[in-house]
Amino acid sequence: MATFNHIFRKASEVPDLPSPWESPQWVSHMNRYADRLSHPTVADRVRELARIARYGNGLPRTMSPLRALLRRNGGAPILDVGGGFGDNFILLRKHLGETPYTVVDGAESCRVGRRVLGDRVCFQTDLPTEGQYGLSILIGTLQYILDSKSFISALSRLSGDTIFVSRSPLRKAGDDFYSIQDITPEQGASSAGECVVRVRNVENMADDFAQAGFELIESKEVMSYKEQMSSLPEEYRDCSYFNMTFRKVGLMLLCLTFTGQRYTAELAMV
Repeated sequence: MATFNHIFRKASEVPDLPSPWESPQWVSHMNRYADRLSHPTVADRVRELARIARYGNGLPRTMSPLRALLRRNGGAPILDVGGGFGDNFILLRKHLGETPYTVVDGAESCRVGRRVLGDRVCFQTDLPTEGQYGLSILIGTLQYILDSKSFISALSRLSGDTIFVSRSPLRKAGDDFYSIQDITPEQGASSAGECVVRVRNVENMADDFAQAGFELIESKEVMSYKEQMSSLPEEYRDCSYFNMTFRKVGLMLLCLTFTGQRYTAELAMV
């Protein structure tokens, strides 16, 4: 379970910590998890059937809206920022067909991803500088981007339609704050290190997307994060995971209406 220590109110107060994402402990975790996803055991398949029975599509609840979003997206390219070694891709694969899929993450994650998935997924360590993606995915990502406003602005120039955000602890009331998270992999016993995280107020984050030209069209609280925040002062613990879908403002939809003997067409904002 994730644990958090210390409260910082300004970015200038946080310490400069080495990245845990390239540590031997984290790389070992990724390799084991990648092999487990690529070659599921009987127990893994039973867990997937349980998810299908509960949620209807076999996806974890922090990803469940993606099935409908993928249908809307069609075959437009997908950008998965913080997508690890392609673990989100592996879970979504049966819904993707041949849709182009790009993952942005650290060098070690990309190396493991290329080993597991070959050239089916494009792995890169930097956000693309050009291109247009119909669906952008941010799962377990935004808390590790300290200047999220600048990042969202850059992402908005690449995102042509929809951005999906999940698995980032968001504060339901109160100001944004920074903390230090101990990164202890699920697939390993020892800590990979510590990382500075930024815990946003849910409304503040939605405002940053709005300023970048993306409207919040759906937000659902899917998991309380109070237990993980239990080492922090009481007033900072009321955080949760939200599934949030943002859509680019000003997209035009062609609406056809049958009027007796002919169709009339009009453009509508969506």
